[in-house]
Amino acid sequence: MEQSVAADQEAELMAGHDVLCSLLFGFVGSFLLRTAVVLGLPDIIARAAGPDGTLTVKQIAAQMIQKSGVETVNEFELQRVLTALANYKIFRSCTQDVGSDQEMQYGLTPASKLLVTENNPHNQAPGVLFQTDPVAQAPYRQLHRCVLYGEQAFQSAHGKDVWKYVNDNPEYSKCFNAAMASTTTIDLIAVRKYQGFKDIKTLVDVGGGVGKALETIISTYPHIHGINYDLPHVVADAPTMPGIEHVAGSMFESVPSGDAIFMKHIMHDWNDNNCIKILNNCQRALPEKGKVLIYDFVVQPRGGLPQVFDAVMMAHTNGGMERTEDQWRKLLKTAGFSATNFIQLLPQQWLIEAVK
Repeated sequence: MEQSVAADQEAELMAGHDVLCSLLFGFVGSFLLRTAVVLGLPDIIARAAGPDGTLTVKQIAAQMIQKSGVETVNEFELQRVLTALANYKIFRSCTQDVGSDQEMQYGLTPASKLLVTENNPHNQAPGVLFQTDPVAQAPYRQLHRCVLYGEQAFQSAHGKDVWKYVNDNPEYSKCFNAAMASTTTIDLIAVRKYQGFKDIKTLVDVGGGVGKALETIISTYPHIHGINYDLPHVVADAPTMPGIEHVAGSMFESVPSGDAIFMKHIMHDWNDNNCIKILNNCQRALPEKGKVLIYDFVVQPRGGLPQVFDAVMMAHTNGGMERTEDQWRKLLKTAGFSATNFIQLLPQQWLIEAVK
Protein backbone atom coordinates (compact mmCIF):
# COMPACT_ATOMS: atom_id res chain seq x y z
CA MET A 1 0.00 0.00 0.00
CA GLU A 2 2.79 2.45 0.97
CA GLN A 3 4.69 1.67 -2.23
CA SER A 4 1.51 2.35 -4.25
CA VAL A 5 1.02 5.75 -2.57
CA ALA A 6 4.66 6.65 -3.17
CA ALA A 7 4.37 5.68 -6.83
CA ASP A 8 1.23 7.82 -7.20
CA GLN A 9 2.97 10.78 -5.60
CA GLU A 10 5.99 10.33 -7.83
CA ALA A 11 3.78 10.23 -10.94
CA GLU A 12 1.99 13.39 -9.78
CA LEU A 13 5.29 15.17 -9.16
CA MET A 14 6.63 14.28 -12.58
CA ALA A 15 3.40 15.27 -14.34
CA GLY A 16 3.43 18.62 -12.57
CA HIS A 17 7.09 19.13 -13.42
CA ASP A 18 6.39 18.41 -17.10
CA VAL A 19 3.63 21.05 -17.16
CA LEU A 20 5.89 23.63 -15.52
CA CYS A 21 8.77 22.93 -17.90
CA SER A 22 6.57 23.17 -20.98
CA LEU A 23 5.51 26.66 -19.87
CA LEU A 24 8.82 27.78 -18.44
CA PHE A 25 10.77 26.96 -21.60
CA GLY A 26 7.99 27.73 -24.07
CA PHE A 27 9.79 30.95 -25.02
CA VAL A 28 12.68 28.93 -26.49
CA GLY A 29 10.65 27.92 -29.53
CA SER A 30 9.69 31.56 -30.14
CA PHE A 31 13.30 32.68 -30.23
CA LEU A 32 14.41 29.76 -32.34
CA LEU A 33 11.76 30.95 -34.81
CA ARG A 34 13.22 34.45 -34.63
CA THR A 35 16.68 33.01 -35.27
CA ALA A 36 15.44 31.22 -38.38
CA VAL A 37 13.88 34.43 -39.72
CA VAL A 38 16.85 36.68 -38.88
CA LEU A 39 19.27 34.24 -40.54
CA GLY A 40 16.92 33.84 -43.50
CA LEU A 41 17.02 30.03 -43.29
CA PRO A 42 13.59 29.40 -44.91
CA ASP A 43 14.51 31.68 -47.82
CA ILE A 44 17.87 29.98 -48.28
CA ILE A 45 16.33 26.51 -48.45
CA ALA A 46 13.46 27.64 -50.69
CA ARG A 47 15.80 29.46 -53.07
CA ALA A 48 18.48 26.80 -53.35
CA ALA A 49 16.47 23.58 -52.96
CA GLY A 50 12.87 24.53 -53.75
CA PRO A 51 9.80 23.89 -51.59
CA ASP A 52 10.36 20.13 -51.45
CA GLY A 53 14.15 19.85 -51.63
CA THR A 54 16.77 19.61 -48.89
CA LEU A 55 20.19 21.08 -48.16
CA THR A 56 23.05 19.98 -45.96
CA VAL A 57 24.35 22.23 -43.19
CA LYS A 58 27.43 22.96 -45.30
CA GLN A 59 25.27 23.98 -48.24
CA ILE A 60 23.11 26.23 -46.08
CA ALA A 61 26.23 27.82 -44.58
CA ALA A 62 27.67 28.46 -48.05
CA GLN A 63 24.42 30.16 -49.08
CA MET A 64 24.50 32.32 -45.95
CA ILE A 65 28.04 33.46 -46.76
CA GLN A 66 27.15 34.15 -50.38
CA LYS A 67 23.94 36.07 -49.70
CA SER A 68 24.69 37.94 -46.47
CA GLY A 69 28.34 38.79 -46.99
CA VAL A 70 29.51 37.29 -43.67
CA GLU A 71 32.94 35.73 -43.86
CA THR A 72 32.27 32.58 -41.86
CA VAL A 73 29.39 30.56 -40.40
CA ASN A 74 29.76 28.28 -37.40
CA GLU A 75 28.38 25.08 -38.92
CA PHE A 76 28.28 23.25 -35.60
CA GLU A 77 26.01 25.89 -34.02
CA LEU A 78 23.96 26.16 -37.23
CA GLN A 79 23.24 22.43 -37.08
CA ARG A 80 22.13 22.75 -33.45
CA VAL A 81 19.65 25.45 -34.45
CA LEU A 82 18.36 23.44 -37.42
CA THR A 83 18.02 20.27 -35.33
CA ALA A 84 16.08 22.13 -32.64
CA LEU A 85 13.79 23.68 -35.25
CA ALA A 86 13.25 20.26 -36.84
CA ASN A 87 12.15 19.02 -33.41
CA TYR A 88 9.51 21.79 -33.44
CA LYS A 89 8.50 20.71 -36.99
CA ILE A 90 9.66 24.01 -38.45
CA PHE A 91 12.08 22.12 -40.70
CA ARG A 92 12.16 18.46 -41.69
CA SER A 93 15.36 16.49 -41.44
CA CYS A 94 16.69 13.41 -43.21
CA THR A 95 20.04 11.71 -43.72
CA GLN A 96 22.03 11.21 -46.89
CA ASP A 97 24.94 8.85 -47.43
CA VAL A 98 28.17 10.73 -48.15
CA GLY A 99 30.89 8.16 -48.68
CA SER A 100 31.00 6.04 -45.57
CA ASP A 101 29.25 8.70 -43.49
CA GLN A 102 25.71 9.96 -43.19
CA GLU A 103 25.02 13.67 -43.45
CA MET A 104 21.93 15.50 -42.17
CA GLN A 105 19.82 17.47 -44.62
CA TYR A 106 17.05 19.94 -43.92
CA GLY A 107 13.96 20.95 -45.89
CA LEU A 108 10.87 23.08 -45.48
CA THR A 109 7.64 22.09 -43.72
CA PRO A 110 4.22 23.75 -44.03
CA ALA A 111 5.24 25.97 -41.09
CA SER A 112 8.58 27.15 -42.51
CA LYS A 113 7.02 27.70 -45.95
CA LEU A 114 5.03 30.44 -44.22
CA LEU A 115 8.33 32.07 -43.19
CA VAL A 116 9.69 32.36 -46.73
CA THR A 117 9.77 36.08 -47.48
CA GLU A 118 10.53 35.99 -51.21
CA ASN A 119 7.51 35.88 -53.56
CA ASN A 120 5.26 34.64 -50.77
CA PRO A 121 1.87 36.37 -50.36
CA HIS A 122 1.34 34.52 -47.06
CA ASN A 123 4.68 35.47 -45.49
CA GLN A 124 4.40 35.32 -41.68
CA ALA A 125 7.98 36.35 -40.88
CA PRO A 126 6.95 39.91 -39.85
CA GLY A 127 4.71 38.46 -37.16
CA VAL A 128 7.59 36.41 -35.76
CA LEU A 129 9.84 39.49 -35.62
CA PHE A 130 7.12 41.57 -33.97
CA GLN A 131 6.09 39.05 -31.30
CA THR A 132 9.72 38.41 -30.32
CA ASP A 133 10.72 42.08 -30.35
CA PRO A 134 12.02 43.22 -26.92
CA VAL A 135 9.37 45.96 -26.83
CA ALA A 136 6.56 43.43 -27.33
CA GLN A 137 8.08 40.97 -24.85
CA ALA A 138 8.61 43.37 -21.93
CA PRO A 139 4.93 43.78 -20.86
CA TYR A 140 4.61 40.10 -19.98
CA ARG A 141 7.01 40.70 -17.08
CA GLN A 142 4.51 43.22 -15.70
CA LEU A 143 1.32 41.14 -15.75
CA HIS A 144 1.37 40.83 -11.97
CA ARG A 145 0.93 44.62 -11.73
CA CYS A 146 -2.41 44.31 -13.56
CA VAL A 147 -3.63 42.05 -10.74
CA LEU A 148 -2.09 43.85 -7.77
CA TYR A 149 -2.50 47.50 -8.76
CA GLY A 150 -4.85 47.58 -11.75
CA GLU A 151 -2.02 48.93 -13.89
CA GLN A 152 -1.70 48.36 -17.63
CA ALA A 153 1.23 46.04 -18.35
CA PHE A 154 2.50 47.76 -21.51
CA GLN A 155 2.43 51.16 -19.81
CA SER A 156 4.21 49.75 -16.76
CA ALA A 157 6.95 48.42 -19.04
CA HIS A 158 7.34 51.43 -21.35
CA GLY A 159 5.83 54.45 -19.62
CA LYS A 160 3.02 54.92 -22.17
CA ASP A 161 0.25 52.82 -23.67
CA VAL A 162 0.83 50.77 -26.80
CA TRP A 163 -0.93 53.20 -29.17
CA LYS A 164 1.09 56.19 -27.94
CA TYR A 165 4.25 54.10 -28.15
CA VAL A 166 3.48 53.03 -31.72
CA ASN A 167 2.74 56.65 -32.67
CA ASP A 168 5.99 57.91 -31.12
CA ASN A 169 8.29 55.19 -32.49
CA PRO A 170 8.21 54.94 -36.30
CA GLU A 171 10.38 51.82 -36.49
CA TYR A 172 8.19 49.93 -34.03
CA SER A 173 5.12 51.22 -35.87
CA LYS A 174 6.44 49.71 -39.12
CA CYS A 175 7.17 46.43 -37.32
CA PHE A 176 3.64 46.42 -35.84
CA ASN A 177 1.91 47.26 -39.13
CA ALA A 178 3.93 44.67 -41.07
CA ALA A 179 2.95 42.00 -38.53
CA MET A 180 -0.74 42.94 -38.71
CA ALA A 181 -0.63 42.87 -42.52
CA SER A 182 1.05 39.45 -42.55
CA THR A 183 -1.53 37.82 -40.28
CA THR A 184 -4.27 39.33 -42.44
CA THR A 185 -3.16 37.26 -45.43
CA ILE A 186 -4.04 34.08 -43.50
CA ASP A 187 -7.16 35.42 -41.78
CA LEU A 188 -8.71 36.65 -45.02
CA ILE A 189 -8.46 33.27 -46.80
CA ALA A 190 -11.63 32.32 -44.93
CA VAL A 191 -13.24 35.78 -44.88
CA ARG A 192 -13.40 35.94 -48.69
CA LYS A 193 -15.87 33.05 -48.57
CA TYR A 194 -18.43 35.22 -46.78
CA GLN A 195 -21.32 35.50 -49.22
CA GLY A 196 -22.56 38.80 -47.78
CA PHE A 197 -19.84 40.76 -49.61
CA LYS A 198 -21.77 40.28 -52.85
CA ASP A 199 -24.36 42.90 -51.84
CA ILE A 200 -21.93 45.51 -50.48
CA LYS A 201 -21.05 48.54 -52.59
CA THR A 202 -18.91 50.49 -50.10
CA LEU A 203 -16.99 48.67 -47.38
CA VAL A 204 -15.22 50.61 -44.62
CA ASP A 205 -12.36 48.82 -42.87
CA VAL A 206 -12.05 50.49 -39.46
CA GLY A 207 -8.53 50.11 -38.10
CA GLY A 208 -7.52 48.68 -41.47
CA GLY A 209 -3.80 49.34 -41.12
CA VAL A 210 -2.13 49.66 -44.51
CA GLY A 211 -5.14 48.22 -46.34
CA LYS A 212 -4.19 44.56 -46.70
CA ALA A 213 -7.60 43.23 -45.62
CA LEU A 214 -9.49 45.39 -48.11
CA GLU A 215 -7.04 44.50 -50.86
CA THR A 216 -7.70 40.81 -50.22
CA ILE A 217 -11.49 41.20 -50.09
CA ILE A 218 -11.64 43.39 -53.21
CA SER A 219 -9.49 40.93 -55.14
CA THR A 220 -12.45 38.53 -54.82
CA TYR A 221 -15.22 41.16 -54.97
CA PRO A 222 -13.90 43.87 -57.34
CA HIS A 223 -17.25 45.70 -57.42
CA ILE A 224 -16.65 46.94 -53.85
CA HIS A 225 -15.30 50.43 -53.19
CA GLY A 226 -13.07 50.14 -50.14
CA ILE A 227 -12.34 52.82 -47.55
CA ASN A 228 -9.32 52.00 -45.42
CA TYR A 229 -9.67 53.97 -42.19
CA ASP A 230 -6.89 54.31 -39.62
CA LEU A 231 -4.77 56.83 -37.74
CA PRO A 232 -2.80 59.38 -39.80
CA HIS A 233 0.64 57.87 -39.12
CA VAL A 234 -0.68 54.45 -40.23
CA VAL A 235 -2.33 55.41 -43.52
CA ALA A 236 0.70 57.58 -44.31
CA ASP A 237 2.58 54.33 -44.96
CA ALA A 238 -0.27 52.70 -46.90
CA PRO A 239 0.49 51.99 -50.57
CA THR A 240 -1.83 52.97 -53.40
CA MET A 241 -4.24 50.12 -54.15
CA PRO A 242 -6.89 49.81 -56.89
CA GLY A 243 -10.40 50.39 -55.57
CA ILE A 244 -9.22 51.54 -52.13
CA GLU A 245 -9.36 55.02 -50.63
CA HIS A 246 -7.16 55.64 -47.59
CA VAL A 247 -8.77 57.94 -45.00
CA ALA A 248 -7.10 59.18 -41.81
CA GLY A 249 -9.00 59.66 -38.58
CA SER A 250 -9.93 58.24 -35.18
CA MET A 251 -12.65 55.64 -34.77
CA PHE A 252 -13.43 57.20 -31.38
CA GLU A 253 -14.45 60.43 -33.10
CA SER A 254 -16.16 59.28 -36.29
CA VAL A 255 -16.31 56.53 -38.92
CA PRO A 256 -16.68 57.06 -42.70
CA SER A 257 -20.05 56.15 -44.22
CA GLY A 258 -20.52 52.87 -46.08
CA ASP A 259 -22.97 50.02 -46.66
CA ALA A 260 -20.99 47.87 -44.25
CA ILE A 261 -18.18 48.33 -41.74
CA PHE A 262 -15.51 45.68 -41.29
CA MET A 263 -13.30 45.35 -38.21
CA LYS A 264 -10.66 42.64 -37.98
CA HIS A 265 -9.18 42.07 -34.54
CA ILE A 266 -10.02 45.61 -33.48
CA MET A 267 -12.69 45.17 -30.82
CA HIS A 268 -10.58 42.82 -28.73
CA ASP A 269 -8.11 45.70 -28.20
CA TRP A 270 -10.62 47.66 -26.12
CA ASN A 271 -12.80 47.42 -23.02
CA ASP A 272 -16.59 47.40 -23.31
CA ASN A 273 -16.99 51.17 -22.88
CA ASN A 274 -14.56 51.94 -25.68
CA CYS A 275 -16.11 49.26 -27.91
CA ILE A 276 -19.52 50.86 -27.42
CA LYS A 277 -18.08 54.26 -28.44
CA ILE A 278 -16.72 52.71 -31.64
CA LEU A 279 -19.97 50.87 -32.34
CA ASN A 280 -22.00 54.05 -31.75
CA ASN A 281 -19.89 55.79 -34.39
CA CYS A 282 -20.52 52.84 -36.69
CA GLN A 283 -24.27 53.27 -36.07
CA ARG A 284 -24.10 56.87 -37.24
CA ALA A 285 -22.09 55.93 -40.35
CA LEU A 286 -24.38 53.12 -41.53
CA PRO A 287 -27.66 53.31 -43.45
CA GLU A 288 -30.74 51.52 -42.16
CA LYS A 289 -30.08 47.76 -42.29
CA GLY A 290 -26.38 48.45 -42.74
CA LYS A 291 -24.04 45.84 -41.27
CA VAL A 292 -21.07 45.69 -38.96
CA LEU A 293 -18.81 42.71 -39.68
CA ILE A 294 -16.50 41.83 -36.80
CA TYR A 295 -13.77 39.28 -37.47
CA ASP A 296 -12.49 38.15 -34.09
CA PHE A 297 -12.11 35.34 -31.62
CA VAL A 298 -15.11 33.88 -29.80
CA VAL A 299 -14.00 32.17 -26.59
CA GLN A 300 -15.32 28.62 -26.32
CA PRO A 301 -15.79 26.58 -23.10
CA ARG A 302 -12.93 24.28 -24.11
CA GLY A 303 -10.47 27.19 -24.21
CA GLY A 304 -7.69 27.10 -26.79
CA LEU A 305 -6.03 29.91 -28.74
CA PRO A 306 -8.55 32.65 -27.78
CA GLN A 307 -7.65 32.24 -24.12
CA VAL A 308 -3.95 32.57 -24.96
CA PHE A 309 -4.75 35.78 -26.83
CA ASP A 310 -6.73 37.01 -23.83
CA ALA A 311 -3.41 37.05 -21.94
CA VAL A 312 -1.83 38.84 -24.92
CA MET A 313 -4.54 41.50 -24.67
CA MET A 314 -3.88 41.83 -20.96
CA ALA A 315 -0.21 42.44 -21.66
CA HIS A 316 -0.56 44.83 -24.59
CA THR A 317 -3.82 46.75 -24.25
CA ASN A 318 -5.68 48.84 -21.69
CA GLY A 319 -8.71 46.69 -20.94
CA GLY A 320 -8.78 44.68 -24.17
CA MET A 321 -10.09 41.14 -23.92
CA GLU A 322 -11.36 38.13 -25.85
CA ARG A 323 -15.11 37.60 -25.49
CA THR A 324 -17.56 34.71 -25.32
CA GLU A 325 -20.62 34.61 -27.59
CA ASP A 326 -22.81 35.88 -24.73
CA GLN A 327 -20.43 38.79 -24.11
CA TRP A 328 -20.44 39.70 -27.81
CA ARG A 329 -24.25 39.61 -27.95
CA LYS A 330 -24.56 41.81 -24.86
CA LEU A 331 -22.03 44.32 -26.22
CA LEU A 332 -23.72 44.61 -29.61
CA LYS A 333 -27.20 44.87 -28.08
CA THR A 334 -26.03 47.69 -25.80
CA ALA A 335 -24.73 49.53 -28.87
CA GLY A 336 -28.11 49.15 -30.59
CA PHE A 337 -27.35 46.39 -33.08
CA SER A 338 -29.74 43.51 -33.73
CA ALA A 339 -29.90 40.25 -35.71
CA THR A 340 -26.50 39.07 -34.56
CA ASN A 341 -25.20 36.15 -36.61
CA PHE A 342 -22.07 34.17 -35.66
CA ILE A 343 -20.35 32.55 -38.66
CA GLN A 344 -17.46 30.20 -37.88
CA LEU A 345 -14.88 30.62 -40.66
CA LEU A 346 -11.91 28.85 -39.06
CA PRO A 347 -11.70 26.66 -35.94
CA GLN A 348 -10.72 29.67 -33.81
CA GLN A 349 -11.98 32.61 -35.89
CA TRP A 350 -15.49 33.94 -36.37
CA LEU A 351 -17.26 36.59 -38.42
CA ILE A 352 -19.89 38.31 -36.30
CA GLU A 353 -22.59 39.93 -38.42
CA ALA A 354 -24.69 42.63 -36.73
CA VAL A 355 -27.41 44.67 -38.46
CA LYS A 356 -28.33 48.26 -37.60
